[in-house]
Amino acid sequence: MILGIALLLIWLILLIRFPRVMVPASGVLVALALLLAAGVGLKQWFDGRSAAQLEIRIQYLPEACDFGRPLQVHIENRGERTASRISWQLLATQPGYSSNLLDVAVTATSYQIDQPLAAGESWQRCYAVPRLRSGYRAPDLEYRADRVRAEFRR
Repeated sequence: MILGIALLLIWLILLIRFPRVMVPASGVLVALALLLAAGVGLKQWFDGRSAAQLEIRIQYLPEACDFGRPLQVHIENRGERTASRISWQLLATQPGYSSNLLDVAVTATSYQIDQPLAAGESWQRCYAVPRLRSGYRAPDLEYRADRVRAEFRR
């Protein structure tokens, strides 16, 4: 923060002292900063669209999973690019409500797979149900992925 303030003061002093040189130079720097910001924004937009191509289904299926791990996560890459470092946060809600019923103060609800997932491939694994708020049962809840992130490459 101190460096930013120092740079701002130096720029102001140079602008006052040498306005004929600093005004065009400042315009060029502003244009470069805007181009950089637009490039970063476009990259994030494209990555967000690609992350939307990942279908993540989370179901409570104790009969299909090992004992103690009844939460089945199925990820399908419906995009055209290979996805890697896929991460998401788990949400558990009552049907018709949006309040997260996981006890996030005790349990981390972030998950990640490091295995690359090529276009058209799917991945599946069973997890243990994280700790729930008191008074709720795991089979009665709906589970979904939130804040899905992934790195995409061709």
